[in-house]
Amino acid sequence: MLKNLSISNFAIIDVLEVSFNEGMTSITGETGTGKSILLGALSLITGKRADLKLLKDPFKKCVIEASFDITRYELKYFFDKEDLDYHKTTILRRELIPSGKSRAFINDTPVNLDKLNKITNLLIDIHSQNDSFSLFSNSFLFKFLDSLSGNTQKSMEFKLQFEEYKSLISLHKDLQETSLLNLKELDYNNFLLSELKSINLEHGILTKLEDEVLELSNIDELRNKLSFSIDLMSSDENGVINKLTEIINQIKSIEKFSKKFLNHKDRIESSLIDLKDVTDDFENHLMSLEFNNELFNSKNSELENLYSILKKHNVSNIEDLLKIKEKLSKDFFNSKSLNEKINNIEDSIEVKNKLLSKLSSEIHDKRLKAIPEIENKLKNIVHKLGMRNATFKIKLKDIEGFNEFGNERLELLFSSNLGSTPKPIKNSISGGEMSRIMLSIKYLISKFYNLPTIIFDEIDGGVSGTVANEIAILMQEMSNSTQVITITHIPQVAAKGKNHIKVYKEISKSNTYTRLKELNMFERENEIASMLSGEKMTMTAKKHARELLD
Repeated sequence: MLKNLSISNFAIIDVLEVSFNEGMTSITGETGTGKSILLGALSLITGKRADLKLLKDPFKKCVIEASFDITRYELKYFFDKEDLDYHKTTILRRELIPSGKSRAFINDTPVNLDKLNKITNLLIDIHSQNDSFSLFSNSFLFKFLDSLSGNTQKSMEFKLQFEEYKSLISLHKDLQETSLLNLKELDYNNFLLSELKSINLEHGILTKLEDEVLELSNIDELRNKLSFSIDLMSSDENGVINKLTEIINQIKSIEKFSKKFLNHKDRIESSLIDLKDVTDDFENHLMSLEFNNELFNSKNSELENLYSILKKHNVSNIEDLLKIKEKLSKDFFNSKSLNEKINNIEDSIEVKNKLLSKLSSEIHDKRLKAIPEIENKLKNIVHKLGMRNATFKIKLKDIEGFNEFGNERLELLFSSNLGSTPKPIKNSISGGEMSRIMLSIKYLISKFYNLPTIIFDEIDGGVSGTVANEIAILMQEMSNSTQVITITHIPQVAAKGKNHIKVYKEISKSNTYTRLKELNMFERENEIASMLSGEKMTMTAKKHARELLD
């Protein structure tokens, strides 16, 4: 319930504060006094776009603050979900800064306008004259039908599941697009990976191959040099081995004369042993040195292939190729993972589809069963509101797939004339009829659903007499369960209010200000009498006003 509203520096309002009570509150005042300004201020609280032109003083900030008693609305889940402090009296505030910035707060916590809009949708319903066009929206009509058919909870469940379903569909589409875009690249990468897997990339392989090919390319030169070296070391006459052996023998022959050279002899003997080992190695290697054309071609081809792959990847060593191989392996794994993810999402979509089909079928059955009674109730109410020949038809039509309301759309058909075939309401209704039908619908909803504070802005426009009285009775009945605030020019409606606030203008120091006054019973009598008789109040009007208030 809306408890208090304070406005500063807005339009022709400098500072204004007003309190509201339970039940029905009537707001009256002459045209141009600022009643619509109140609605404009409240609309800012709901998160609507701000116009800096509405600042009374363009150099000061505008502050609009509304407090709500939310005890009966069971909204703690919303505050927990949005990470906000929960208070039974919740304060919403909107600030317009002269610089052009706008700020919003819920219980002094800064929030964005979307979050402000979400909470106000749960707290207040502002019905201006233009809002009757929501009669044409499936969203409003389904809310109406589901409220009266006992589908509110199940419809909310369906909507949540449908949002998840849409998210899955969107994700599936994105992943498929990604998969298609990457397909060509993936095929090429898989080719590169296969190519790298087919060759030997062990550490040092490049140097090894280069050495092997170099050796095979110079086999004759190697043989000649090795043979010459072996001959130098082991020939019978001038070979190094023979010479070293002769030196050792000479040293041995002088041992008896001096022991100084024994260490040198040992060193030469050690060198001789090493030299013989080298000679053996040379001879063994020489024996193995044979030109093998097949082996040469194989090793050379392997080396050229390795050079080509290095060039293809624009790297110069095996280590870099190994890194590329590792990355390509990961990409391939990720690709497999992407396909698995797509398959898993498809499975989830199928499960969600079955659940939505089940829920939509259950909702449809309850809607269909309730429609005849709803049509009749709506017809009876509008008959009381002066539309004596009006008839309604609610049609449910199947659609392909799902929308947020199930797998159907709703069409409200209307006829105001006896014997006429009901047609889509948007094509067969006047402005005055539209307002009365909207009031009737919200009245019916209030019987089954805990509506928030509802504000009517001259919804009774264009009616008088008996019809005006029936509208007033309807609003009064709504106020038994819902806080109703109505801006009206109709005395019968104003008189039905439990509370009465008058809006008027005050001129002070060449400035015009909007003022509010809560009227006592005596003041109410005069205000309603004035509405009945005009500027010149008559005793008859006062008597009539007293009768309306009784």
